[in-house]
Amino acid sequence: MANIKTEKGVRVDRRVVRTRKAILAAFEKLLEKKDLSEITISSIAREADIDRKTFYLHFGSIDGLLDVVAEESVDYIVNTVEEALSGHQAESAEDVQVAADTFFATVNHVVSQNIVINKRLFELLPPEELITRIRKPLEHALLDGNLVPSDLPDELFEYYLSFLLSGIVGIYRVWVLSDGSIPIEQVSAVANDLTQHGLMSLEKRLDA
Repeated sequence: MANIKTEKGVRVDRRVVRTRKAILAAFEKLLEKKDLSEITISSIAREADIDRKTFYLHFGSIDGLLDVVAEESVDYIVNTVEEALSGHQAESAEDVQVAADTFFATVNHVVSQNIVINKRLFELLPPEELITRIRKPLEHALLDGNLVPSDLPDELFEYYLSFLLSGIVGIYRVWVLSDGSIPIEQVSAVANDLTQHGLMSLEKRLDA
């Protein structure tokens, strides 16, 4: 699922990292057996072998835990894209292609690395809630990393982000809840084409 985020150059207490990992692992294990509404902080604490106070210290609430999972997943994706773009000429057509290819390859990795848990989250969380949780960290990441098209007017950013999120969440949700007979790479290739070229990309596929 999410990777534990650490700041570069900052020493992180290994006990803190271990505790956070234990809490996330406990949450994932409980999700395999229960609906999200049935999972309590007490049950997570018991599974992780910690007390409730420790959980509150790290995440505050189950909603807070879900927000951290979303934020760290988005950070991982955006950081991977930024690393892939290092050394490329800014704002070139190559940048766009590299960023898009890396973005979807990384999303594939995040979605596939724990398919059982991710499937449960897609089953249990309505699409609009998934979008809401991902929206804020992705918005910050896109702006901070200069990954927004340079010619996009500020007043249209909200529309751009809504379209991007709805499409990506929708297409991956369909795949995660499917029987998996279509490779995720094939699905993300369609998403990649649609993101970069719109419906014209479908026309090319139909003509092929």
